Amino acid sequence: MASRLADLLFYAFVEDIPSEKAAIKLFNKVNETREQKLIFNPGFPTITRGNQKLREKCPAFLNMARPGTNIFALTDLDRIECAPALIRDWFGIQSDKEILLPTEICFRVAVREVESWILADRIALADFFRISDINFHQSPDNLEDPKEHLLNVIRRRTRRRIYRDMLPTEYSHVGPTYNEVLAEFITVNWDPHRASENSASLEKTIRALENF
Repeated sequence: MASRLADLLFYAFVEDIPSEKAAIKLFNKVNETREQKLIFNPGFPTITRGNQKLREKCPAFLNMARPGTNIFALTDLDRIECAPALIRDWFGIQSDKEILLPTEICFRVAVREVESWILADRIALADFFRISDINFHQSPDNLEDPKEHLLNVIRRRTRRRIYRDMLPTEYSHVGPTYNEVLAEFITVNWDPHRASENSASLEKTIRALENF
């Protein structure tokens, strides 16, 4: 009888709490159809609290990557032109060279923010907020500012206090319940496979994990 393949262990790095919950949900969903599971090392994913600190880890990723040491990193594209441009910049790859990261590195870019991936499951999101799904953009990867789109929908269409408290304050670009509410939605309601039908960058990330 053939022995089961050993699980693949990952050091994982993300920018913020919604990205952390999305990474966990992605691994769980992908593992449903894998014999060889993708598992986070204890204490991971690590939240870097911003893309600059995640960027600073890229040289370390290259040094860490070797058989048995896998890295998953998820960042937002933000205002950069495209994902390949971001990867070239962060890893110091010249424009005339092919992008070839070590096979042990799964480096993924949400276009333009992880909020795009959240918005892509607009039916579940609308049900969660108890509003119509027509309020949410059908192609969130094409939005200039997905987070602002989400906040504008909340601002116009929701009345519950916990949702209103997601809105920016005088002292913060998001309100005190923003991460809490999105974390709950991602963990309980968000379906990455359904969302991937409306987000090419999410679909590519799922495929990369399935093929790892």
